[in-house]
Amino acid sequence: MPNLNDIQKVLIIGGGPTEIGHETELDSATVQIITEFKKHGVRTLIIDNNPFSVALEEIQPTNMYVQAVTTANVRHIIEKDQPDAILPSLGGLLGIRIAQELIENGDIGRYGITILGMPASTLRQINNPAALNTTLKEIHEPVIEAQIVATVDEAMGLVDTIGFPLIVKPVAPRLDTNRTICENVDDMVTALNQGFQQSRFDQCTLERSVVGYKEIEMVAVRDGAGTAVLISGLENVDPIGIHSGDSIVVAPPQTLNDREYQDLRDVTFRIAAELSIVGVLHLHFALNPDNQHFYVTKIAPYFSRGVALAARTSGYPIALVTGALLLGQRLVDVKLPSRFTKQTAIMEPTIDHVSVRIPLWPFQEVPDADQHLDTVMKAVGSTVGIGRSVEEAMLKSVRSSQFSPRDVLPSVSNLSDGEMIRQLIHPLANRILVLIEALRRGYAPDELSELTKIDNYYFVKLRHLLTIEEQIQSHPLDVDVLQRARYFGFGDGMIARIWQTDTAAIRQLSASAKIMPTYKMIEPTAGEFPEDLSGYYSTFEYENESQPLGDRTALVLGRGGNQLGPNSAAEYFTTEMLKQLKRAGYHTILMNTNPNAVGVAPEFSDKQYVDPIQLGDVLNVIQVEHPDIVIVPGNRHYLTRELGKLDDVNLHVLPPDQETGEPSPKMATIGVSLFVHGQQKVAVGVMDMIAPGMNKALSQVTAFRMPAELPKAKRNNLVEAAKQAVSERQVTGMIQVLFAPKSADSAQLKVVGVRPTRLTEMAFLSKVTGVNWVRMLTRQHIGTLDDDELAKITIDINSNRVALMNAAFPFRQLHVLNRPGSTDQEVGATIAFGSSEALTLTNLSDTAELDQIINRTI
Repeated sequence: MPNLNDIQKVLIIGGGPTEIGHETELDSATVQIITEFKKHGVRTLIIDNNPFSVALEEIQPTNMYVQAVTTANVRHIIEKDQPDAILPSLGGLLGIRIAQELIENGDIGRYGITILGMPASTLRQINNPAALNTTLKEIHEPVIEAQIVATVDEAMGLVDTIGFPLIVKPVAPRLDTNRTICENVDDMVTALNQGFQQSRFDQCTLERSVVGYKEIEMVAVRDGAGTAVLISGLENVDPIGIHSGDSIVVAPPQTLNDREYQDLRDVTFRIAAELSIVGVLHLHFALNPDNQHFYVTKIAPYFSRGVALAARTSGYPIALVTGALLLGQRLVDVKLPSRFTKQTAIMEPTIDHVSVRIPLWPFQEVPDADQHLDTVMKAVGSTVGIGRSVEEAMLKSVRSSQFSPRDVLPSVSNLSDGEMIRQLIHPLANRILVLIEALRRGYAPDELSELTKIDNYYFVKLRHLLTIEEQIQSHPLDVDVLQRARYFGFGDGMIARIWQTDTAAIRQLSASAKIMPTYKMIEPTAGEFPEDLSGYYSTFEYENESQPLGDRTALVLGRGGNQLGPNSAAEYFTTEMLKQLKRAGYHTILMNTNPNAVGVAPEFSDKQYVDPIQLGDVLNVIQVEHPDIVIVPGNRHYLTRELGKLDDVNLHVLPPDQETGEPSPKMATIGVSLFVHGQQKVAVGVMDMIAPGMNKALSQVTAFRMPAELPKAKRNNLVEAAKQAVSERQVTGMIQVLFAPKSADSAQLKVVGVRPTRLTEMAFLSKVTGVNWVRMLTRQHIGTLDDDELAKITIDINSNRVALMNAAFPFRQLHVLNRPGSTDQEVGATIAFGSSEALTLTNLSDTAELDQIINRTI
C-alpha cells in the first residue's frame, strides 16, 4: 500500500450515465471521497460524462475531464497529467473493466501508476468467475464449480456433468451483465451466443444452479495493515434466482442464526485478506436453508447499491473511511468529524433498528419489457424504510414506493386464484402486494414459503400486519388500536381510508391521545456511545432524540427512489439547492427515502429524515423542526395542495411545476432558455432540440445541441422573440421558450410554447455556461438574488464551443427493442464538448451511441 506522502494526484474513473445497475450511489461516494482527499492535500482528477454528476461540481474545472469513460480516454489523461494513482472502484464495473484493460495493455506498468484499493492481481479477477474460483479454492472457501467454455460444442460436452438447471455468464463482460438460468439445451445455446458477444475474451462460464438458496450480502472495510470491520449484513427476502437488485433487502439479516452469521463474517475477512483489499468490499453468498452450507457467488470491491444501503442503515461513514484508507491510513488512526465518537472507524456497527429496501421498476414507462423478476436486473431505483421492527420498516418502504402516491396501497384482490399462484411462482413487480393478498385469502405462511422459497419468517411478519389491519377495521376511532397501528408503520392516510375519514381527523385524534412520533438517530453504536449524527427515522416510543436545528431552517422534500424520467437530474437539482441554502445561512433538513441519493451525504444537509414523503409524515417533521421554509418538488401535486392550505407553512415549489396552464406544443425544434427575474431577462442559451430522424414530437426530444446550428443573427433574433414571449406572460425563474417552423416547408420559426426549463436541460445549461442555474433559481426563491450581480452575467450564446447532451435509455438492459425513447423513458444522459460538432460527437460516447445520435440529426 502506498505511503500517504507518495500520493499527490489521483485520477477517479467515473461511472458514466445512470443506468440499470447503478444510479447516484457512485456519485455520492465520489463526493465524500473527494472531501477526504482534499483534507489530505491530494489533487483529484475525474473523468465522467454524466451531466447530472454532483462530483463534477466539487472540483476545479482544470481537474475535470467531461469525456466518455473509455479506456482510450483514461489512457490519454494518464499520458497528459501523469497522476500518481487511479481509483477505479468509484466507477463501478465500468471503472473496474477499464482498469483491467489498462493492465492488460501494459499501461499501468508503463506509466508507473498505483491502483488504489487493490493490487493488479486482484483487479484481474473481478467479474471473472473462473479466476476467482481458483483463488478461493486455494484458501479453501466454498465456491460453485465453474467451467469455462469458448464454443457451444464445449458446453454440450459438460452438460451431463453439471446438469440442468445451470447458469451461463460471460467472462469479463464489456458491460454489466447478469447470470442466465438455463432449464434446457435451447436456453443454454441462446445464453451462450449472447454471452460470447458480451465477453471481452469470447468466453462464458457454466456453473451449477443454486436457485432457491437464500442470498446474503456482507459489506466490510479493510485497511492496508489487515484490520477489517464488518459494517452490515444484508438479507435478500427473495431467493437466488431473482437478481439482488430486484429483491426486497433487509438489514440486518433476520433469519440467520449466530453460527451462520459468524461463518459468513469470517469468510468475508479471509477473502478481503487474500485479495489484499483496501477500502470497501461487498460479497454475495448463496446459503442453503436446509443444511446451512453456503457458496461465495460474487465479490465486489467497489461501491454499489449494497454498500450505500449498509452506510445508510448503520450510520457508518463508509466512503469517508475508505477515502482515508486508500491513502494509507489504518482504521485505528482514521479521524472522523467531531460528531462521531473517536473510535467509530475501528468499531463494528451495532444496529438497533431494521431497514427494508424495496426496488422500483420502470414497467409503467416501458410496458413491453418482460415484467417477470429473474436473474436480469430490471429495477431503476429503490426506496428504504427504517423502523424498530420488520413490520414497521417493511410498511414504510412500501408506503414510500411507487405503489403509494397518497399513502394508500392498491389492492390486487381481482387476481384469480390460478393467476395468483402463477405470480407467486413467477413473480412480477407487484410481488409484495401479491404476497399480502395470498395471506388475506388464507394461505398459510409455510405453504407460501414452499411456493416462493421466501423464508417463512417474512410471511409471519406480513400476516401480523394483516392482523393489525383487521383490528383497525373492527375498532374505528379506537386510540389503543391507533397507537398500535402507528407503531407498526401504518400511515395517517392508510388509517383514514380504513376508517372512512380524512387525514386531519386522524391527526386530531392522535394529538388528543398524545400519540406522537419520536425520532431515533441512525448511528452505529446503538446508543452505547454519545454519537451526534444527522440521520433520523420515526417510530412511536418514549424518548425523542431529534431536537430542532434552531433558527433559519429549510425543510427540503426529496423525490424518493429513482425512477425513469428526470430523476437523476432531480437529484442533481436537490443537492445543488441544498448547497445554496446552506450558503445562504439556512440549516438544511432533507426528507428522502432513496438510499442512493447524493443529497443524504452530510456534506449537503444538516439533518436527514428517512421517512415516507407522505402528508402525515411531513407534517410530523414540520411539528418538530418548525422550518422557516418548506420546499416541495413540482411533481408532488397532492402534497403541494395540502401543505398550501396551512397558514403556518411557507411553501416553495422547487423545481417548479411543469404545469403552466397553457397547452403544450406537439413539436419544437429550437429552445431558447432565459433566466427571468423581475424586469431582467438573461439569455442563457439557444439550443437545437433533437428528436429521432424527421420526428420532432416534443415528447421524443431527448438530445440537445448548443449553440443551435443557426446563423448568429438568427440566434439573436430568437432571443429577442423569446424575451417578448416571456414579457407577455407572468413567468419567472428558468424559462424555456419553444420554437417550431411556421409550416412544414418554412424556414421561419414561431413561438409555440413557454414552460419552466426542464431539470435535464437546467443541468446541461449549468455545465455548458459555467453558471449554476439551480443555485440562481434557489436564490431567487429565498430572496437572496442580487439584481446587480445578475446584470453582470453575460453568456455567449454564439460560442464556437459545441456542447451536446444525449439521453440514455434502459432498453438494452430490459432486453426490449432498441427504439427512439421518450422523455419519460430516460434513465440518464451523456454530455460532450468540442470545438466542432464532429469532435463533440466523437467525445460523446462509444460507437453505438455515436451512430444513434448521428441518425437522430439526419
